[in-house]
Amino acid sequence: MDRDPLFEDEERERDAEKARNTARPYSIAVGVLFLGLIVFAGINALSTDSPGPVGLEEGRRLPPFAAPLATGSLDGDSNVDPKKACKIHVRDAMRICDYFDRPLVLVAWFSKCGGHCEPVLDAVERIRARFPGVAFLGIDIRNSKDEARKSVEKHGWGFPMAFDRDGAVGLLYSVGVGPTTFFAYRGGVLASKALGELTEEELIDRVRRLERTSRKRQDGARIEEPRGS
Repeated sequence: MDRDPLFEDEERERDAEKARNTARPYSIAVGVLFLGLIVFAGINALSTDSPGPVGLEEGRRLPPFAAPLATGSLDGDSNVDPKKACKIHVRDAMRICDYFDRPLVLVAWFSKCGGHCEPVLDAVERIRARFPGVAFLGIDIRNSKDEARKSVEKHGWGFPMAFDRDGAVGLLYSVGVGPTTFFAYRGGVLASKALGELTEEELIDRVRRLERTSRKRQDGARIEEPRGS
C-alpha cells in the first residue's frame, strides 16, 4: 500500500527538527569557542604593554638560548637547554647571555606577519647608534637561514640577527604575535614586552625609559631565576 505523501512530509519534518535540536548544542559550543579565540587574538593584537595571558614575567631573567646567526656559516636548530645554551662556544651563533652585561632589546619576528615586523626592525637600525650602551638583537622565528639572510641583506640590518628554524626560542619565549619586542635590564631581567608594531617614536621612548630605569637600579638587586632552572 502506498503511503500518504502528507504523512511522509510530516515525518521528514519531524526528523529534520530532531536533527536541528541535536546539532544546536554543538553549534553553540563551537560558536562560543570561536568567539573566545577572536577575543584572545584581539587582546594580543591590540595590547603593546601587557605580557599577555601566557608569557615571561617581568622581573625575571630571560631564558637562555643559543641560535645560529642569519649571516653566518652555521646552520641548525636553536639550543634552549638552560644548562647548556650559554656554555656553547660556536662561531656564528647568538648566545643571549652574552648581552646580559647591558640593557638589551630583542625583537622576535616572523617573515610573514602582515608587514608589521620589518618596520620595527628598520626602526631599530635607524636608532641603535643613539643608544651605544644598549644591545639590539633580532631573531627570525621559524624561518630558514637563506630567507633570514636575504631579509638582513635586503634591509641592511647591522645588528645581530639570529634565526630560530624549529621555533624552539619562539616557544620558550611564548611568542605568538609578530613582532614581539622584549626590553631587559642589565642582567637579562625582563623589564617589559611590547606585542605588535611599535612606531619609531614609541621605540625611542621605550629604550630611553629602559636606559633611565636601568641606571636607577641598584647594583646587587635581587634577581629571581626562571622557574625550572
